[in-house]
Amino acid sequence: MRYVVLIFFCTSISMYSQLLHHQMLSAQGKSTTTSNGLYVSQSIGQQSATGTSKDEGVYYSQGFQQSIWASYIKSTMNNSITTITYPNPFVETLHFQFSQAITDVISVMVFDIRGRLVFQEEKKAIQNTLTIVLPMLASSNYLVKLTAPNYNYYTQIIKKS
Repeated sequence: MRYVVLIFFCTSISMYSQLLHHQMLSAQGKSTTTSNGLYVSQSIGQQSATGTSKDEGVYYSQGFQQSIWASYIKSTMNNSITTITYPNPFVETLHFQFSQAITDVISVMVFDIRGRLVFQEEKKAIQNTLTIVLPMLASSNYLVKLTAPNYNYYTQIIKKS
């Protein structure tokens, strides 16, 4: 009988612990602007809904720290030209296919996760497709910015080995 109670007790504890997985009981954080104008925001252990909204040109984020990349990528959702990025993740070559012809030169800028510009090039699309070759990048996440007259596009890419 003792063994049955012990097994039941151990089983109920392990099942209950699964319900508490990834929950925090406290949160702390701070946002400040340094003397040289750098804005720093940090957050630890928040338990709240996450989300971003825009009101009068200002983005508001709640919940866990939000990546600034999300606001850049979201800003291009209303482009009249649809862009498909493939393959993603990629090894060396990346393609951007446009729903309409872009006849002007397209500026390509690739930023690493720290916001540093790691690649820049100006090219024309051929048959509505722009191809860039990035063998020198390390395996990581990157933000790509494509610009041309009347066209701005941001997307996140993943370089794999």
